[in-house]
Amino acid sequence: MGSLGMRHDIAAGLACLLAACAQPPGTSPPPPSAGPATATSAGDASAEARELAVGGFLDLALPANASTGYGWELIETGAPVLRRVDPPPVAEAAPASPPMPGAGGVSRWRFVAERAGTAQVRLVYRRSWEKDVPPAREARYRVTVTAAVDGADRD
Repeated sequence: MGSLGMRHDIAAGLACLLAACAQPPGTSPPPPSAGPATATSAGDASAEARELAVGGFLDLALPANASTGYGWELIETGAPVLRRVDPPPVAEAAPASPPMPGAGGVSRWRFVAERAGTAQVRLVYRRSWEKDVPPAREARYRVTVTAAVDGADRD
């Protein structure tokens, strides 16, 4: 093999190695052509059903990676049955090593059940500047809120 062929093989090998290292495992953005799918069950566009009593909380934790430009956007809030509130702080164990640049994370959402009824919460995962592009992912929750029971039987 001539020196030109060897240099080509080395360059090709380095290019593959760099491509593999450029994006940490599991953090690649969804492909732009990916159709909508729920965040809770891939490939199923139906809403996930949840039941709450008045005063209960709906806590959502959706995988996200802001370094890709993608983020969750709240489309349907469930109002007036649900009201969005700040999620409680999460005490996470300190990692053994600092997080890798570009590593994914979790987007947290919390809703409180204000009154009995049904509601839908819908979030889409997309880049904020790509308004004319279908979202890469979608999360839908159909929530049924029942009246709180005080536990006392009265006759």
